Amino acid sequence: MKTRSRGRKKDKLNNISEKKRGAWAALFFLAFAAYATSYFGRNTFAACISAMAAEGVLAAGADGLISSAYLICYGSGQLINGFVAMKLSPKLMIPAGLVGSGLCNVLMIAAGGNTAVYIALWAINGFCCSMLWPSVIRIFTLWMTKDERERSAASISPSIPVGSIICYLISFVMLRFGSWKQVFVLSGILLCAGGILLAVYMKAIDATISERDAEGRSAIAEETRGKAPKMTPAMIFAFGLGIMIVASFFNGTLKEAVTSWVPKFLSQRHGTSDSSAALISTLIPAFSITGPYFAVWVNRRFFDNECKTIALLMAISAAANALILTGAGAALTVAMLAVSASCMWGVNTMLMTYTTYHFSRMGLSTAVSGLLNCVIFIGSSAFTVLYGRLADGFGWTYAVIAWVACGVVAAAACLAGSGAWKRKRPEA
Repeated sequence: MKTRSRGRKKDKLNNISEKKRGAWAALFFLAFAAYATSYFGRNTFAACISAMAAEGVLAAGADGLISSAYLICYGSGQLINGFVAMKLSPKLMIPAGLVGSGLCNVLMIAAGGNTAVYIALWAINGFCCSMLWPSVIRIFTLWMTKDERERSAASISPSIPVGSIICYLISFVMLRFGSWKQVFVLSGILLCAGGILLAVYMKAIDATISERDAEGRSAIAEETRGKAPKMTPAMIFAFGLGIMIVASFFNGTLKEAVTSWVPKFLSQRHGTSDSSAALISTLIPAFSITGPYFAVWVNRRFFDNECKTIALLMAISAAANALILTGAGAALTVAMLAVSASCMWGVNTMLMTYTTYHFSRMGLSTAVSGLLNCVIFIGSSAFTVLYGRLADGFGWTYAVIAWVACGVVAAAACLAGSGAWKRKRPEA
């Protein structure tokens, strides 16, 4: 009888609002549009580095500091906002994050070559952008059923290349026919407009949001008997999160930390123009859309173990980056960068959706998401500086060697820890 009772309780949590599954499309659109829009202003500085330096408004070595400021504040913001999102509704966090990011982009043109102002603005931009993903995770885990979450896990991933492609296309057009200032202004305007429009959209579907939120909270309260556990260091090891923290760190070293240098890498290694490098960079996120779907397929078909799936993707990334060391031409280099980036977005899907789903019954999904995302961007911020210094001091070959080494170490560590993760992880 107890087993049957527990089964009924799980069914209630996993099947809230079964008769209203049509609401999934409206909620998913909200999550997709919000996260895609956030990318309009995330890659603008990376695309404009060379143009700003050529104009003399960017001091030598400032590019790495500004990029790292963004990553540090994005990472710490993820940790903070992961807990804030447990209390504060996406109805507030999404518009605030997008409008804040938009204003930071627009204000970049008024810095007048002052490195400290650039750093401050891009740091604030990082924190504003960090408000988006915890809101998405809350939408998935609190407002959706288990089946809806599964459908959303990989399907949200195209929002990243969609947003990135739009950002790089803006950069290409503005750098080709205008200036780097127009890149920031147009991206900023689109971000502000997106925040306002999504606020209006959420008002329009407020009835659905309110009902789903109430049902989700009720289900979690029943599952946890009204006392959801708190995130503690002991919990990290009790549920096997330690190895996922390691995986998150290396995901950071091979995701944003590499992507932020791609335009400059292509310009210096293969002699492409600033505008062409920005355009070519759109091919990488466009291809990256395959990574999350591949990761989900591999995990379902072979492993049922997020850690093993991450190990495989890290190994493929290392092999792709190793091919760049063979003296590959521009076309093969871009292709291998795309493969590596695709793998890293697959890893990110395993970490940011599948891993966090295991903690949905406890009401801790946004907190776990914030923790793992924070670690990702600790790795990103540290290695963004490292790669830049390796490239400036010794050449891009040494930077690529570091990319390969990170992939190999991460694959080995995740494979070693995969057994413990599968034994200890909570039931999704």
